[in-house]
Amino acid sequence: MKRNKPEAVQARKRQLLLLAPLALQPKLLLAGLQDKRTYKNASANQQISLPKDHAAHPEFKTEWWYFTGWLEREAPNAGAVGVQITFFRNAPTTDLGNPSRFTPSQLLFAHAAIALPERSGLIHDQIALRAGAGDTLIQQRENHTEFTLRLGSWQLKLNADDTWSANIETPLLALDLLFKPTQTPWLQGAQGFSKKGPKPEQASHYITLPQLNTTGRIRSQGKQWNVRGTTWMDHEWSTAVLDPRASGWDWIGINGSDGSALMAFVIRKKKGPDDLPDNPQTPTLWQHAELRKADGTRRVFKNVVFETSQTWLSPRTGVRYPVAPRLRLDELLFELTPLMNDQELDARSSTGTVYWEGAVEVRQLVKENAKLNNSEKTDTVWGRGYLELTGYWQPLKL
Repeated sequence: MKRNKPEAVQARKRQLLLLAPLALQPKLLLAGLQDKRTYKNASANQQISLPKDHAAHPEFKTEWWYFTGWLEREAPNAGAVGVQITFFRNAPTTDLGNPSRFTPSQLLFAHAAIALPERSGLIHDQIALRAGAGDTLIQQRENHTEFTLRLGSWQLKLNADDTWSANIETPLLALDLLFKPTQTPWLQGAQGFSKKGPKPEQASHYITLPQLNTTGRIRSQGKQWNVRGTTWMDHEWSTAVLDPRASGWDWIGINGSDGSALMAFVIRKKKGPDDLPDNPQTPTLWQHAELRKADGTRRVFKNVVFETSQTWLSPRTGVRYPVAPRLRLDELLFELTPLMNDQELDARSSTGTVYWEGAVEVRQLVKENAKLNNSEKTDTVWGRGYLELTGYWQPLKL
């Protein structure tokens, strides 16, 4: 699928600006080819320690802090709004021996998006900076109780009282939110070691903070609302998380209405020449799903299937996404309904990809007739959260 030309040009300019200083040092780069950066891989032997490990891990290639929430606007008939905030850190494969102060030892990115049902498409913005360039900061206090990540007018902070705060101010949107934990941290997988493939290095360290009590303000399109609701937070860091055969993933993080939390993902295989181009259902390379109840008890599922039910075709990129799948977890079946279909996020100006990241509502299907493909829904919402669909535009590269 061809990119929209103006957007593609701007995205390419942005990437060149980030890496331009490297081109100014060709001799130094050639001399330092033997001293390229080496990375740590996620390991089951690495014990996670909090709050220390809420901070950055620059010895790993890729890292993100990710907040997604359903928030109610405190205004008559205003309704719910979806909010997504993600801060990224990437350690590029550059020569750390290069004496140039412009050599990007760390690249920082951030995305923010607001899903307003009364508007078509997301309101979103993004930023990309080299660490150390301009107003950037990655800082943790010596006692590990506070951590700050800042890119200009975008700031994410872990406070001394274990709350998180996000403050973002751009011409398109503003977010001033406080996230307060109501449950203990959830170390995904085996004590925070989350497998993403069959090889030992295909894994990440993965921390979730579900059921975050969220309050604050959002502004967009000349309007401002006080908001409150529930948010999901993920912090993940890795180096070789994806199998080379992988195209991307389908992932959900759902805050249950009863205090439960559900995380599930499948990593999809790249389509081959015999696959139908318009069929979003592709073979799975890896899968995992786990339910944590409010009392802390956990259940890991053996079978994880995202069944395509309804798709949406983006008028901007021509990409078709399975935006309303059914999720089958062993004997359980859930139906996901998006807050709105158009929640595609074009991040080519920062992380270089396009994906679907959307607020969804989840109902459990309690009675099914497989022959007629007929199910009965529960009357109540099981939970709310976010569905992430990556690799449908192009195979994802981390």
